[in-house]
Amino acid sequence: MNAQGASDIAGDTLQYDNEFWRFSLAVYGRAVVAEECLALQQAIGADVNILLFCSWMGARGIALNRDDIESIMSHVVVWQDHVVGPLRTIRQNMKSLQVGGSENFRMRIKAIELEAEQIEQAILFAYSQRFHSGPKNARDAATENIKRYVEIKSGQKTFAAPLLVEAALQRCS
Repeated sequence: MNAQGASDIAGDTLQYDNEFWRFSLAVYGRAVVAEECLALQQAIGADVNILLFCSWMGARGIALNRDDIESIMSHVVVWQDHVVGPLRTIRQNMKSLQVGGSENFRMRIKAIELEAEQIEQAILFAYSQRFHSGPKNARDAATENIKRYVEIKSGQKTFAAPLLVEAALQRCS
């Protein structure tokens, strides 16, 4: 993604409240799913939004190949690296500093970080419009999509998000 960012994907308008965002709130809202996704973020640098995207697409019967996933990653990498990631780092650093009276400020940063995540998801949702529901088995598609993404990030052929797949399938069924 170049410096123009989201406008390259969806003109000048992104749909912030969309099906993917609502899916993500419901699925990530399950503590076990959040823990699983954050563990992958910590272990291999996974982008939780892309993990959620891979599961959402799969739950809709859409299988993504390696080129699809790499393209998806390239569409959000600048936003993730220059906006979401730095906000997360600031929030986490503030938590460990424990400066008296700064908790309200840290919580405002957390809210801005969540808004930045929603923008990233709007970019992903806009990108998803190029795919159409597929005839693939939803469980297989979600599993393979996540597996491919984890392989790209880690170089290992391993499946690491069974709770995410289950939650995605329950949400989309």
